[in-house]
Amino acid sequence: MIGGDLATKYPLRMIAGILRDNAEITNWLLERHGYFPHDREEVNMILKQLSAAKVPLTTSCGRVLDAVSAILGLCYERTYEGEPAMKLESAALGGRDSLNLKPVLKDGVIETTSMVRQIFSNLERVTLRDLAYSAQSYIARSLSETAIATATELGVESIGFTGGVAYNEQITRALKTAVEEDGLRFLVHVSVPPGDGGISFGQAIVAAQLS
Repeated sequence: MIGGDLATKYPLRMIAGILRDNAEITNWLLERHGYFPHDREEVNMILKQLSAAKVPLTTSCGRVLDAVSAILGLCYERTYEGEPAMKLESAALGGRDSLNLKPVLKDGVIETTSMVRQIFSNLERVTLRDLAYSAQSYIARSLSETAIATATELGVESIGFTGGVAYNEQITRALKTAVEEDGLRFLVHVSVPPGDGGISFGQAIVAAQLS
């Protein structure tokens, strides 16, 4: 996350971090210098930070979706919570999984860099709608494979889905189908929202019990 929390507001910074080893990324970012608050100077500073400094890392699925949204030109600056990912979800409506990427898992962790690279490299060959759909399909497929394998190993019969990404209908629907086809029970939020809203609700309950 180049610049820490700034990367949540300006997802182009996430792209710089994820695709740092791509030879084309420097020129690609410079071509979009006008979308940075401090223009070309900021892009050059980001590139220097990548090569010279340690930067914060994140495991957030939302940041990956933000990066894909920016790659596709859907959102370069987040002006409200979840904006880049929400615009990505809308762009994917009516699309298809044209890339059909196989999940890459490393020690139980979903590897997303290769997916982002594929989105970037297919910008001129695949429609925006299909690329948006393909990115979300990769996330859903990876999550379902990981969850089902872990549930089978532990002998549990239910899989729950939570967090901000659980707002995404395409990902949630794909997960539900995969989990139920494997004979497992799929649990989703109904009365309490996923993501930060659910955390706030839980904090309020704990505070009430302690008062």
